[in-house]
Amino acid sequence: MSISDVTSRFRRPEYTGDNRCLPCTVVNAGIAAVLAGALALVSPPLGLLAFAGALATIYLRGYLVPGTPSLTEQYLPPTVLRLFGKEAAGPTVRADATEREDALDLLYAADVIAGEGGGADLAPSFRRAWRDRIVARASGEVEAEEVAALYGAETVDRQSERSFVVDGAKMARWESTGALAADVAADAELRERIAGWETLDRETRADVLTALRLQLETCPDCRGSVEVAVETDDRCCQKPLTAFDAVCRDCGEPVASATITGIDDDPRPPALRFLDA
Repeated sequence: MSISDVTSRFRRPEYTGDNRCLPCTVVNAGIAAVLAGALALVSPPLGLLAFAGALATIYLRGYLVPGTPSLTEQYLPPTVLRLFGKEAAGPTVRADATEREDALDLLYAADVIAGEGGGADLAPSFRRAWRDRIVARASGEVEAEEVAALYGAETVDRQSERSFVVDGAKMARWESTGALAADVAADAELRERIAGWETLDRETRADVLTALRLQLETCPDCRGSVEVAVETDDRCCQKPLTAFDAVCRDCGEPVASATITGIDDDPRPPALRFLDA
């Protein structure tokens, strides 16, 4: 086995390259320096070797200390994160995806959404077809090839039951295995209803699928009832954010999560508020 094969198996693309978190890297490098310094007091060569090994680990895997991504987000203050160009979590809406502006029109035209205002909802025919697809594949694990089709990707590498590395760089992660199965089923149905669905940019398709999951009435995992919680964060000197979280009442599995800018004063269902934000 060559060195490149070894490093490829050890590398974590979801935390390196374009996905590398600079605060995580700096914090871990600092920890490595402290530990190596302590070892150097006992044996300078051992300390130097340990530091080199730690830097190699950080380079290939993105971090040295397990759980670094979540620990960094939890314990580094916003002022420190801003020094590295990191801000608090903002809206998931991507206004730079121009095709997104036409998403609602496409869904109405394809009889995916019906009705207006507060009475808008998934069209009955789409809800039935989507439910049948979810039920038909409920017993099987989502394959990497299905995720590749979902993203129009050339390569997809599985990281867990609900997370994948797309095209060797982008990390795709779902709230639950049920959410992933629901997206694969919805994608298949939308391809039949919308000509050129696969030509929309990935961000737009992901936003549409998230919005549709916010309208699910039954859990893709256990068929329990889904409830959407709405919470607004209106902090001083910052734009207010409204978060939608769909969770199964029975099994507790998350089904969908989305955030928009502004106070929640729109009578329309979450799907429309999210896509039209």
